[in-house]
Order: sequence, then structure tokens, then C-alpha cells
Amino acid sequence: MPRTTFLALTPALPSELLTYILTHQAYPTTLIICQPRAIFMSALQRCMPNTVQRRPPPPGQRSSSIPLDDTETEVIDDTEANSSKETKHPLLTATLQQVATSRCVDLAFAPTLSHLRAYLAVFPPPQCVRKGGELPYAHFEKKGDRKPLVVVYGLVALHRDTSQWSAQGLGDTVAALVEAGKRSGRCVVVVEEKELDFGNDAQGGRTAWGDRLPMLNGSVRRAGLESQDGAWSGRTVEVERVLGRWFAFKRGEWDEDL
Repeated sequence: MPRTTFLALTPALPSELLTYILTHQAYPTTLIICQPRAIFMSALQRCMPNTVQRRPPPPGQRSSSIPLDDTETEVIDDTEANSSKETKHPLLTATLQQVATSRCVDLAFAPTLSHLRAYLAVFPPPQCVRKGGELPYAHFEKKGDRKPLVVVYGLVALHRDTSQWSAQGLGDTVAALVEAGKRSGRCVVVVEEKELDFGNDAQGGRTAWGDRLPMLNGSVRRAGLESQDGAWSGRTVEVERVLGRWFAFKRGEWDEDL
């Protein structure tokens, strides 16, 4: 069984997450979205505008029959050339490779922490193996650095504002995720959602890793204190320290230019 790696990448937009998976995945790969389907699809539509490809109008459809001079003709030609270059977002173009690759990815939505833990407890799901022991889609895979993945999107955010918002609660979920990854022999990747307000600023993502949470479940929050560290009774710890026990932190490809 190949060595399992565990990565915590900087937060990404839904479109950036899907592009990463289509680029690096190998069969079998599972994407777990830690939010309801409707919310994820809405966020995906907001960050991926549907830019329709424009085509220059036929010469016979021009509204004016007045002949144009050379300067006006050049301006119109430049405008039509720029309009014709406008294309859709790459994810909106159903190429053969993209369609074939997407069929190799299992998608699961875990709107609550109970759903996520139950799913991880029985992971991996049964695989449809052909006669002779060959996995479906295996003959389509290219040799290289692609690996089977388990990608969890919004793991930390799923714990927030629940009774499991603690080092104990987050640690229990991460331990189940790590065990599921080792059991299936897949690489595990966790990514938080990046807000559109942050744009391409990776600093917005580090906020999730720097958040502090109490040590134990059921800790009491003290009212009247604005400081997050002082809002909890007892000792607190950073999310990064909890995840750092298993995961290596790495900048995502969408933030490499920063």
C-alpha cells in the first residue's frame, strides 16, 4: 500500500477546489463537502461567472448603411476581435478529459458533523471491481504524480458554533479522517472555504488556522469579553496546532503567485 500523506492547504474558492481535484486526482478520489448542497452550489455560481462567448455579428446585420472610413473600420475590427476572445470559465467547458475525470470522483455532502463522522466510520465505500480484479477507469489513468485523494472541504468551519468546537472535538474528527485515509490508502487533503471578499489574498485563509478553541467539549464561554482567547474558560489552543499533529501545511496552487 502506498504511503499516505496528509496536507492542509490554504483556503480556496469552490472553483479553485474543483480545478485542483481535476488536475491532481487519480481513481478512486472522494470529495466531501461539509455543507449543504444548495449552499455549495450557490457559492460556486458566485465565484464562477457564466461569461458567454461572444461572436461578431454578420456584416449584413449592421444597423447603419452609411459607409465607414478607415479609422472607424479599425475600431470596429478591434472591438469584434476582443469580443470573440471572451470565453467561458474552464470548468464550464465540458472537454472529454474533464468529463472522463469527473466520473472518477465520488461526491458526498455532509451538512452536519454527525453526517461527516458517520460517513468516515464506514469509509471507503464498496468499489465496483470488474472480473479479473481491475478497477473501473484504471486503464484511463496516466502515470505520474497523481494519487487517489480524500478531499474534505470546510472541515474546521463545520465544527464552529457547535458543542464540538474544541481541541477534543476537532481532534476526534481529524483522527477518524486520518484513519479513513490510511484504511483506503489515499492521500488526505483538507481545505477551508475562502470568502470572496478576500479575493486572492491568502491571509484570509490563515485566519481559520489561527483561530483559538477550548481544550475540551462543553467549555463555557464567558460573556462580555470581545477577545476570542479570553472568551473561553480554561486553556485554549490554536486550530493549527490540532491539525499539525497529522497534517503538513502547504500553500495551494491558487496562492502560489502571492
